[in-house]
Amino acid sequence: MSESPRDREQHHPLADPDKPAAFTRSDDPRAQAPERERHGFLSAEPEPVLRRQTGQTAPLTPGAAPRFARHDLVLRKGEYTLSSGHFTPHESMVDDLLAVRGALIDAGIDFLLVRGDNDRPVIAVDRRQRKELSRALAAAFADEPFYSATIDRPGQPSVLLADGALSAARKAAVFRLYRPRVEPIGRLRYGPETAFQLELWRFGDDEIVAPQENALMRARMPRHEAVEDTVELYGRRWRTLENMFAELASDVSFDIDMVFSWVDGSDVAFQKARAARMAGYVVGAGDDSDARFRQIDELKYALRSVYLFAPWVRRIFIATDSPVPAWLGEHPRVTVVRSEEFFQNPDALPTHNSHAVESQLHHIPGIAKHFLYSNDDMFFGRPLSPELFFSPGGVTKFVEAGTRIGLGESNPSRSGHDNAARVNRRLLKQRFGKVTTRHLEHCAAPLRRDVLDTMEREFAEDFARTAASQFRSATDISVTNSFYHYYALMAGHAVIQNQARVKYIETTLRSALPAMDRLVKRRDQDMFCLNDGSNPEISNETRTAAVTEFLEKYFPFPAPWERAEEPEPESTAPAGGVDSRGIDAEAAEAISDAVTAAAASARQQ
Repeated sequence: MSESPRDREQHHPLADPDKPAAFTRSDDPRAQAPERERHGFLSAEPEPVLRRQTGQTAPLTPGAAPRFARHDLVLRKGEYTLSSGHFTPHESMVDDLLAVRGALIDAGIDFLLVRGDNDRPVIAVDRRQRKELSRALAAAFADEPFYSATIDRPGQPSVLLADGALSAARKAAVFRLYRPRVEPIGRLRYGPETAFQLELWRFGDDEIVAPQENALMRARMPRHEAVEDTVELYGRRWRTLENMFAELASDVSFDIDMVFSWVDGSDVAFQKARAARMAGYVVGAGDDSDARFRQIDELKYALRSVYLFAPWVRRIFIATDSPVPAWLGEHPRVTVVRSEEFFQNPDALPTHNSHAVESQLHHIPGIAKHFLYSNDDMFFGRPLSPELFFSPGGVTKFVEAGTRIGLGESNPSRSGHDNAARVNRRLLKQRFGKVTTRHLEHCAAPLRRDVLDTMEREFAEDFARTAASQFRSATDISVTNSFYHYYALMAGHAVIQNQARVKYIETTLRSALPAMDRLVKRRDQDMFCLNDGSNPEISNETRTAAVTEFLEKYFPFPAPWERAEEPEPESTAPAGGVDSRGIDAEAAEAISDAVTAAAASARQQ
């Protein structure tokens, strides 16, 4: 009986820990080493490659099926592309990495796993085995759209591994291997930017030469300094070099959680309770606007953005007193927490004040020391690393906005947002003798529980007063925007993040329609906010349809905590009826025309 690929993998030679710790020829047989637990790494560099395609489904390319004897491919920009599967960027990379690993094991080609300079996984193979490597990959992926992109020889086109070569450049030694993938409506594509790397190394008698530096080593190193080791990553055991995947001084390796505050403003019970408690209560400008509370399932897509682009987030907490959304199922990574679970003074409840909620988040049971805070209208736009928000030592990094706080003190006629910024400024000037001038961007913000504990002790009266305020008040502090961040900055616990790309779109303005169209095509922002403004220029129906369409295109893959949706029956509504969003047919057509026209206008600008 022939040996299965799994059997061959289990008998693949690994370093023997009982032998002297010296790096030997990569083709020498070794016994298996004990397993070692390691965490996987996610590169901060990869970003989705985006291509625009008209229509709702990707049409099959006639030439794709005969070339690969399969029918799940499209031909896009000259590349055969998989049009099925809900892969995140990280999952796509790992899937391709393990496929190549299996092919090398089957062919008896030895290799090392290396940590690239930006945490990108790298498979290193002896350059003298280039021909055997090319033949093995061609045979293994004869029916797969697997490509090799040359990295160290600019200008070279990507080539199909099935054609028997890694590159048209004979001296090339650095490649990205990938299967192009596109989600069904053609808006999100993964290519070499989300791929792992293959490198050809020279293993000499006295020296090892890599084509480029990696996370641990220079391009050249003495042979005797290369001590072999093993590592457990991506569910497999790999040969590597000692300390290659050890925790580095530059790593952000601590647990990071994320908190979303959320209110279902469309819930009838919420509306009645809020109206009853607001009777006779005077709030600031815009604080009583429905725009602050109405929702169209933005939270679902905000959580999808975490699933797609921030797999390093350990747990997600949803701070809400609203009913659990119908789409949210049970999952170990997502926890709904009620106010009574984390408010230190239960007599302050119930509350309709986001400032009050934000002042108590650090008391959520089980929350990590380091966590991110976000609202349901804030989204991650592309793959991010934790280094965007924290330093290896835990210093938080926040994004300042260009908007100035302005002059004057707080007063009841201002909005709660503007008042809180002024209260923050006054308290911080008393504490540090310095004046804060800017708001923060509308995006996820990093916080530290220990710093918040210190602040609550130091400003006990202000925290308690804000927590007890049922509605926004002119005396509130705003802990998450921006009291914590400027306090931490002046106390040495935070720095300003100047590298993040952040976009703010007020979705009730006409300009929002072309802005969302550009964003879904380019996907060039780290984070973005789709704010529901209080001074609309377009109808709520138009806004709802446009935002829903945008979010479904940008985040098309359901997260594992979402309940499976029941298939919707085909509409049998007569002319003038309503569609699945509750919008009449004539209005729906007008919305579609408005979005198309606005997008066309933006492209001409």
